Amino acid sequence: MIERHRRAHSEIKGGNLKMKKLFIGCAVAALATSAAYAQETTSSIRGSVDAAGEPVANATVRVTHVPSGTVSTTTTGADGSFNFSGLRVGGPFTVMVSGQGYPEQSVTDLFLTAGQPLRLPVSLETGSNEIVVTAARVNSAELSTGPITSIGREQIAGIATVNRDIRDIARRDAFVTIDQTNSRAIEIAGQNGRLNKFSIDGVNFSDNFGLNNGGLPTNRGPVPVDAIEQLSVKVAPYDVSEGNFQGGAINVVLRSGENKFTGSAFYTYSDDSLTGDRTRELSQNLDFESKNYGGFLSGPIVKDKLFFAISYERMDEGSPVQDNPDLVPNISQAKIDQVAAIAKSRYNYDPLGVLRTADEFDEKYTAKVDWNVTDGQRASFTYIHNEGTRGFQQGVSLSTTSPGVGLLSNSYELSEKVDSGVFQLNSDWSDNFATETRINYRKYDRGQDTFGALTQGQFTVCTDPSNPAGDRLDRCSQGTSAAPGGLRVLFGPDPSRQANVLNTESYGGDIAARWTYGAHNLKLIAGFNHLKVYNLFLQNALGTYYFDSLADFQNGRAGQLILAGSLTGDINDAAARYNYNQYNFALQDSWDVSDALNLTFGGRYDLFQSSSRPFLNRNFVNRYGFANTETYNGKGVFQPRFGLTWKASDRLQIRGGGGLFAGQSPDVWLSNSFSNTGVVTNSVTITRNASCNTDPVCNAALNGVTGQGNFSPVVQNFLLTNTGSLAQAATNAIDPDFKIPSIWKASVSADYELNLGPLGDGWVVGGDFLYTKVDQAADYVDLRSVRIGTMPDGRPRYAPITGTPGNVTNQDLLLTNDDRGRGYIAVARLSKSWDFGLDANVSYTYQDIKDANAVTSSTASSNYGQTAMADPNSAAYGTSIYQIKHSLKFGVDYNHAFFGDYKTRISIFGERRSGRPYSYTMNDPNSSAGRGSSTFGVVGTSNRHLLYVPNVASITADPLVQYDSAATFTALQNFIQNNGLEKYQGKIISKNTARSPSFFKVDLHVSQEVPTFVGGSRIKLFADMENVLNFIDKDWGSLRQLGFPYFASLVNASCAATSNGNCTKYQYSSFQDPRIVNQTRYSLWQIRIGAKFEF
Repeated sequence: MIERHRRAHSEIKGGNLKMKKLFIGCAVAALATSAAYAQETTSSIRGSVDAAGEPVANATVRVTHVPSGTVSTTTTGADGSFNFSGLRVGGPFTVMVSGQGYPEQSVTDLFLTAGQPLRLPVSLETGSNEIVVTAARVNSAELSTGPITSIGREQIAGIATVNRDIRDIARRDAFVTIDQTNSRAIEIAGQNGRLNKFSIDGVNFSDNFGLNNGGLPTNRGPVPVDAIEQLSVKVAPYDVSEGNFQGGAINVVLRSGENKFTGSAFYTYSDDSLTGDRTRELSQNLDFESKNYGGFLSGPIVKDKLFFAISYERMDEGSPVQDNPDLVPNISQAKIDQVAAIAKSRYNYDPLGVLRTADEFDEKYTAKVDWNVTDGQRASFTYIHNEGTRGFQQGVSLSTTSPGVGLLSNSYELSEKVDSGVFQLNSDWSDNFATETRINYRKYDRGQDTFGALTQGQFTVCTDPSNPAGDRLDRCSQGTSAAPGGLRVLFGPDPSRQANVLNTESYGGDIAARWTYGAHNLKLIAGFNHLKVYNLFLQNALGTYYFDSLADFQNGRAGQLILAGSLTGDINDAAARYNYNQYNFALQDSWDVSDALNLTFGGRYDLFQSSSRPFLNRNFVNRYGFANTETYNGKGVFQPRFGLTWKASDRLQIRGGGGLFAGQSPDVWLSNSFSNTGVVTNSVTITRNASCNTDPVCNAALNGVTGQGNFSPVVQNFLLTNTGSLAQAATNAIDPDFKIPSIWKASVSADYELNLGPLGDGWVVGGDFLYTKVDQAADYVDLRSVRIGTMPDGRPRYAPITGTPGNVTNQDLLLTNDDRGRGYIAVARLSKSWDFGLDANVSYTYQDIKDANAVTSSTASSNYGQTAMADPNSAAYGTSIYQIKHSLKFGVDYNHAFFGDYKTRISIFGERRSGRPYSYTMNDPNSSAGRGSSTFGVVGTSNRHLLYVPNVASITADPLVQYDSAATFTALQNFIQNNGLEKYQGKIISKNTARSPSFFKVDLHVSQEVPTFVGGSRIKLFADMENVLNFIDKDWGSLRQLGFPYFASLVNASCAATSNGNCTKYQYSSFQDPRIVNQTRYSLWQIRIGAKFEF
């Protein structure tokens, strides 16, 4: 449940101070004065003191963080104002106010939210036996200049999270969607999950390089859940301290130590017996076990002065591989054993066994030290470590035509390791001047580590006894549905794992200075970050062999070798090695126009600088007249911001703003230009033919193979000198006019507290409206494809640029910009808290999002090829795949102590949302992987061409289309008429007009505290259940979705034959209905049970 807000006041009767506790729930609108450019990790209190409407100058105001005894003191200015910055997040805080002629008065139980100042106007009254100090009603959870959800430690404890993942917390926000089929990617406000910023205690913890679809550099949550003090989701924070994102910002503040020792230890468990096995008509035979344990400890090192907090969590989980190797057609353990025996004896390589269980390991720990140096100087240091691995199966084919089984040495383990640290110093130099200084460091290592020895490449062995045609390649017996073909056994590192390493290292710092001058709060920020990248990815670096029979394998007689390497002889030269600096400057004025109105004006400037350049490809220069060496160097973007907060009445608050947001584009988009220069590496394919024994290269490469990565000088020299094809080598480049991607955002929000009479007071109804407009988005075009005419429906037809082969296999992909894209998002919210421990909330979100290229991937070829389009070099503009049109979320949390103070908690969270959009396309049957199309003339994914919807009144009604059969026409006719596509007849259909079925999911958390009778300790027994609806009925809670890249290819489309070779009419064939897949693993209920010891 979101942080609560209540009216609060304190009373003094008979001259003695008597307090009523202040309960905070929904926070004050955005007086957004943060103290750090990268993330707001602290909070602040701003207010004023008056008596009888007149300001009280020189009053003493003291703020105490009660758990740690941390004290800050200031005096009011001539206008009665005061300001505290750099305060801890959470609470409780006590504010003491004393002025000449007035008794000391206090307000207790104040709780603060990161980056959201609490507005506290204090009125001192005298002249009677009762003195009341009243704080303004606030809403620290939801109110700011931009929409925000802030969730504290107590609320996090009640969230069902079978995965023990921070994503389960973030999805409570109305603007957030979790794509379970895409590594649980966090999508905020209809934007690509890679464009979000994720920060922990001021360290950018996003997957900056961008290889992980989930947007984080870890598979599961980056820090232990029990270490989190507060998590905030911000869609459009207009404070200039917030930057380096286009989607949204997720900020996490870790727990700090206090004067009291506190700790916990927990253990949780789940397995296949605690998981469903049926969803709709599908069954899944699961066999896995998941164990999770950890702990938290905090306390004082020196009371009121020095504190520590440490946490640890580990997860071990094993689950069956996706493709059961026992189901491979024609599998034979005897043949596998024969291949393994030959591999060991002749090639001195152990291929290992068969992978049946994919294990996952996740370990993370944090340490944090807080030091109250003096009353005006506070320092903290945070260290975060996360390490994880996941097993991935390779080489298994269940096809009857070409069955195959990859042994364990052919599979791999994805490993990720993150170490980061941050030091922060908050300094109050005077009553109106303060600074915050931060230094941070992060190191990220990502490997794709083979289970077998990395001493040779991949061997594929056809297990036919012999090859009937010894001079021909791939005579492995082909199968049919009735008779499977010859089994292929694969071992050794697969082509993509032979040289695959990523290391990034970054360090930086920033300083924020704040000066209060009357009603103005000025802020100046300067930041610096240095990033160093090493990314090695070279397929076939150790060689990939194919053997046509067991006899050939026994005799070291290969049918084919594919080998790649660096032309310098140093494989490190094949890596993308570069660095860059990012500078940030910002200035802002937060102006308290009155106690009810605050305005913020400001701007920030982000600048990139780098001396690194990709290797120059002169063939590329000759083709296009510009170099492939462009980077982000010298590119910058100015981001103006404006925010408003208006407390229109005691019950109504309105806030809004607008501004430009830039950054967080994945570094891999830049890295592609360093990795794909077309001049640094070479690849050769040597295939057996009739003259192989007399051809020196073929003989050296394919006869007498010994493995162990040993290639004769003849083969190595051939790799280094056979470079004629490099003149046409694929190249990635950046547009010299490329601009840093950015997006405009504007929003208005309101919250009103309703008194519904018999139903009670404190009903908070609210709404948000967000408008987004792309300023500059990323896009890709293939320079090698040039327009030569039009297709029958008017879309352009392409051919390779002059001087390249007609059946082109390569692309020259340019990273450029597109300024098309916009979004309208509306949210309605209702929440209520009751004193007996019940909280409830509900929200509805409507999205209308349009974009051009959704840039869904990491490689340039994927970003170019995996988007539906009519013109491959001009991305189709229309509904975004990230649009979730309707979303309804609700939560109920009941937390009550039925005996003593041992609480019973039941928490339910549900979400019903529209299905993800997808496009109707047509497939080019004349385009194979990497080959140019004779129909459309481009290289890339063959089924991405948006469908031309013909007139289906009759089989001859549309002059632009003919059919291979009446059956194809009838099937397409029925589909068009039954799916509302008649309006598109005679047109190219817009992208993403279709939608997968809606999804409804409910999660449950139940816990019960029981006494241990040892001090104040207790044990909490709990259970989390995911997808309760599937537990109730197997037909409920099913996630049915068309898979990535969200194309439904309805027909094959080729050019009908003509006498002159022009394409004047399509021929449609092979109709196929969209394949909506039941995402079985994400549709099943699962329970995680556990126990936690707390003291």
